[in-house]
Amino acid sequence: MQRFNHGLAIMRAQPLHCGHERVIRQMLDECNKVTIILGSIQEQGTPRNPFSYRQRKEMILNVFAQEKERMKVMGLFDINNPTEWANFVLDFMAENMPQWGTPDVYYAGSAYDAQWFCSCFQNIVCIDRTDPSFPYVSGSMVRDMMTIGDQRWKNFVNPLNYELVESYLRPKKGEA
Repeated sequence: MQRFNHGLAIMRAQPLHCGHERVIRQMLDECNKVTIILGSIQEQGTPRNPFSYRQRKEMILNVFAQEKERMKVMGLFDINNPTEWANFVLDFMAENMPQWGTPDVYYAGSAYDAQWFCSCFQNIVCIDRTDPSFPYVSGSMVRDMMTIGDQRWKNFVNPLNYELVESYLRPKKGEA
């Protein structure tokens, strides 16, 4: 039996890396249902947000295809108002997936990320990003490696997503 009924995590996943996978795997271990909300969907093709919402969703579904009955992946644009963010997210979920009900646990990659949800959740699970048994990883670090052609980005991205990431890295027509 799962510890929680419905878990929620919000991430950009630019790109999905092993740290994101770690959060999602823990959620799947502890929750009957899992909702992943991909933020910043209004932005793509920029250094900070290179991948589209659809590409990021595809990355998650590539890795967790066997869990698609228990997992929803949705996109949400930013509102740039941290104090209203949690209520905005929960209202969005209530309107777009009422059959799943309100999540009973929020998963975060840091206490900073979790702070906006403290008033809405009794249960918050922070995944320790400084765990010495797990490699430190950040999206910025992986994107920087990709940008300079450092193939070590592959140490942090699931092999199921190499082709998708590499297709993004290939020069577009008209570029050198």
